[in-house]
Amino acid sequence: MLPRQGVWQKDRKQGLDDLFDDFGHVYIRKFKKPKLVCIKLLSMGFLDKLAKTLDLWLADEEAEDVNYQKGTDFEAHVAGLFTRRSDYFAISDWTRDNHDKSKGIYVESNTNPDLVIRYKPTNEKFAVECKYRSGFYRSQKINGPVVKWAAPDQIKRYNAYSRSNRIPVFVVVGVGGSPKKPATMFCIPLKDAKYPEIFPSVFEKYERDPGKTFFWRDGMLK
Repeated sequence: MLPRQGVWQKDRKQGLDDLFDDFGHVYIRKFKKPKLVCIKLLSMGFLDKLAKTLDLWLADEEAEDVNYQKGTDFEAHVAGLFTRRSDYFAISDWTRDNHDKSKGIYVESNTNPDLVIRYKPTNEKFAVECKYRSGFYRSQKINGPVVKWAAPDQIKRYNAYSRSNRIPVFVVVGVGGSPKKPATMFCIPLKDAKYPEIFPSVFEKYERDPGKTFFWRDGMLK
């Protein structure tokens, strides 16, 4: 059992087995390469509702192909929460990551949000950017948990996309569990996701059931 306070570390030479919090949520699956992981239990604001939630710091990033697969799996999960209500929602566009960074090949449309959804009863459209994170990150600014979701230039592009296409953009973030079954989910309007780090004062307002189909009303996605 993990200690209730302080930092727990696992030696780099050892592989990592699945790590669970007291709710049984899986936060890390086995890595391809050993990593140093520090875990600290949090207790503040929104996280009190989750009780003893784990905060994770990864010493180095996972392989790009692993992150890519997690991203596509989470996109598929989010898309499914719309297509299960095909009487209300249709996917108008789904951005595919076709560029090859190793060869210097970039596709401009890859900078767009992942999904464009049409709400059939009114023909309204909105865009969705999907982000999966294995866990919350500790911010030095608030000495507490945040969701790190995008770089400043990406945020600028999403805002430019919203203005040029005259449709709202929402950031759907899955945290913990697995990409196909996240432990926690947030659906945050882009106007409230202004910075690379989303603070609890923002994301706790937009928590939603990770397995529930989406609902659209009065220009808001829930």
